[in-house]
Amino acid sequence: MADERVVKLAHILVNHSLRVQPGEKILISGSTSAIPLIKEAYRAVLKAGGHPHTNVEVPGLLGTFLREGSEEQLSYAGWQELLFYHMDGYINILSEENTKDLTNVESWRTTARSKARRPALEHLMADKAKWVLTKYPTQGYAQDAEMSLEELEDFIFGATNVDYAEIERSMLAAAARFDAASKVRIVGSNGTDVTVDIEGRKGIVAAGRHNVPDGEFYYTPNFRKTEGTIFFEWPTTYKGREISGIRLTFREGKVVEASAQKGEAFLFEALDADEGARYLGELGIGANFGIDRPTKDILFDEKIGGSIHLALGQAYEKGGPDGNVSVIHWDIVKGLKDGGEMYLDGELVQKDGKWVF
Repeated sequence: MADERVVKLAHILVNHSLRVQPGEKILISGSTSAIPLIKEAYRAVLKAGGHPHTNVEVPGLLGTFLREGSEEQLSYAGWQELLFYHMDGYINILSEENTKDLTNVESWRTTARSKARRPALEHLMADKAKWVLTKYPTQGYAQDAEMSLEELEDFIFGATNVDYAEIERSMLAAAARFDAASKVRIVGSNGTDVTVDIEGRKGIVAAGRHNVPDGEFYYTPNFRKTEGTIFFEWPTTYKGREISGIRLTFREGKVVEASAQKGEAFLFEALDADEGARYLGELGIGANFGIDRPTKDILFDEKIGGSIHLALGQAYEKGGPDGNVSVIHWDIVKGLKDGGEMYLDGELVQKDGKWVF
């Protein structure tokens, strides 16, 4: 008998996130570790009248591809384009068993793959097809979060299976304040004092359409105008590698100084991926107060109520005109519950992670 939590999550993905309509072609992608959710999502698409197609991945094959593929093979994305450009909706289920599998892959190999996938990624980021990303609990994720598998299941399903309509109402009120402002100043621990320009931008309220769990609103900043320094206490994992203690200093939008207490070499590899990698593509405000702790998982951490995140690299087209362009999009999260403050055009709007309006 299926776990009712999995059934509910599949219902959210198909009927709330994608709002699948009769006749739509829906791709469901995940590894063999996520078969229970893949099955329930497949069943839910059928009930909605859609045409489901699955892309079930074997754990470890991506690592084999990246380590052993030639430059020509790494630069080929034909299979992905064949699927992405002919579907109406995409359910991507993250379900890694070994989250460190790519740790020692040479950076040029991952960069080559990212460049090859960029057209398909831009296709999705421009909302030319519906898409949603979620996560299924695995032993690998449990180890990263320092939880048992059962604890992680409770954490994930508790975060995903929520009332997104209520979360959306609360975020709309906060986003209205930001929409009317030009400059967002973030002040916090370890010398953080950074200002991001969002003049002329309108916030995108994310309430379970593209990410599940969800609960953030975000902006495509005027990326040439970021000024100041920010320190990220929470560790982050990017392309299978853990980086922590990141400090970034911006001048005229560009990262001109950078350091990390762990993984600094990889930080610089990411910053040097291309010209756009040193500029911001996103300012995000976490607003899901049901997620109360970081787990080194960006899908959850960036939604934490009382946090902000900055994304280096590619901007989302719908977030505003003249957005940054890059082969990377790397979200890095900072908590503001311990002495943090946020100002809109000089007016205090959040203190210690709580709204003050």
